[in-house]
Amino acid sequence: MNGVSPVAAGVRVVSGPDGGKAVARVDIDAAEPVFAGHYPDFPIFPGVCVVECAHRAALATAPGPVALGAVDSARFGGAVYPGDTLDLTLTWRRRDDGWRCAATAVTPRGDAASVRLRYRPADGGRTAAPDGPELTGLLPHRYPMLLVDRVLELVPGRSVTAVKAVTLNEPWYAGLTPGTGTAYPSSLVIESWGQAAGLLASAGAPATRGQVMLFGSVADAEFHGPVHPGELIEHRVTVARSLGDSVIFEGESRCGSRPVMSVARMVMAFRPAGALKEATS
Repeated sequence: MNGVSPVAAGVRVVSGPDGGKAVARVDIDAAEPVFAGHYPDFPIFPGVCVVECAHRAALATAPGPVALGAVDSARFGGAVYPGDTLDLTLTWRRRDDGWRCAATAVTPRGDAASVRLRYRPADGGRTAAPDGPELTGLLPHRYPMLLVDRVLELVPGRSVTAVKAVTLNEPWYAGLTPGTGTAYPSSLVIESWGQAAGLLASAGAPATRGQVMLFGSVADAEFHGPVHPGELIEHRVTVARSLGDSVIFEGESRCGSRPVMSVARMVMAFRPAGALKEATS
């Protein structure tokens, strides 16, 4: 089962699928990431994560390749806590438009939830929306410093338009005192724009992807207004000039029609990773 999930624990198939029935188990460890924020003073496994466990168990026991079409219903009977074992019993039924999966989830204390899920064949006769460039293949950054979410337009060697969604879930807002300002740090607006520039440079020169991208310099980065959680920053970056292993960029950032930042000059340089490791050893 590939893909992104809010649940870190794996699903173990205990039995089945046999005659449309299966049993699966998920151990809810206290280290599950969701417990850090739901709720910090009395951690409870979110109901949507119980649904997620049912969905992942369904994918592991499905009669064939399927894709989730709908959550027909979900009813919760009791809370799930850190350290619980979630036992799921699944029943599959074929329908004209796909499959139905009824799942019951119990903990050692009793019923936790009953979930009814609707699935369609994996291809489903639908054409998926085209994906943009694979960000993690072009940028070396990872959480929490991967600050570009999607590429809207990319012309290798010329320009890129990319977006960054600002949310209160970012670590910079942890411990924020109510009533204090929530403006996104200007330094991170520059970093996010710079990552869009680095993505453009990497896309235009595949040979640089085994190298480390370094922030060389920035000049005349002018801020026109703050960005707050819930806003989408659109970065527009163009190549002004290429100089061997360095690239000079210019452009701007906007939130809708509102200007956020203009950059007259930013220099990004590429260096061999091995040379940098030797320098720090």
